[in-house]
Amino acid sequence: MRKILLVEDEPHKKEELTASLQGFFAGGAELEHVDSVSAAYSAVSERDYDLIILDMALPTFTAEGDAAGRGYDQAQGGVEVLRALKSRNLRAKIIIITQYPDITFGGKRLKLTEAPKVLSRRYNQDVVGSVLYKYRSPSNHTKLTALLKKFL
Repeated sequence: MRKILLVEDEPHKKEELTASLQGFFAGGAELEHVDSVSAAYSAVSERDYDLIILDMALPTFTAEGDAAGRGYDQAQGGVEVLRALKSRNLRAKIIIITQYPDITFGGKRLKLTEAPKVLSRRYNQDVVGSVLYKYRSPSNHTKLTALLKKFL
C-alpha cells in the first residue's frame, strides 16, 4: 500500500485534494494529512512516504483556536519540507500544489512551471510536477490526476 502525505493548511483545498486522491487510488493508499511546516517536518522525519502532495505556503505550527498560535505564514514553507527530506538523505516523489504562479526561491522569483526541475536538483528530490490551484476548479482534479498517472 502506498503511503501518501498531504501537506495542506486550507480546509477547502484539503477536502478537494483528499477526494481526488481517494478517487484515484481507490483504497490502495494510506493518506496522512498535516497542516504546517513543523508537522510536515515531524512526519518526514519519522516516516517514509511514496508520494508527498506539498503546498508551498504554510504556517509554522499547527494550532487550535486563534491564528496567532499558528506562528508566521511562510511563503516558502514547502521549501522547508524539501530541506528536511534532504537533511535525512531521503528522496520522495513530490507534487507541488499552490495558488501562486511563482515561488520565491534563493531571493528570485521562480515560475511554477520551472519549479519542479529546479527544486528537484537543489533538494535531491523527484518533484514530479506542479499544479496551480484555482478555487473549486475541475482543472485541479484533472491536473493532479495527470501527475498521479505520471507517478505510477
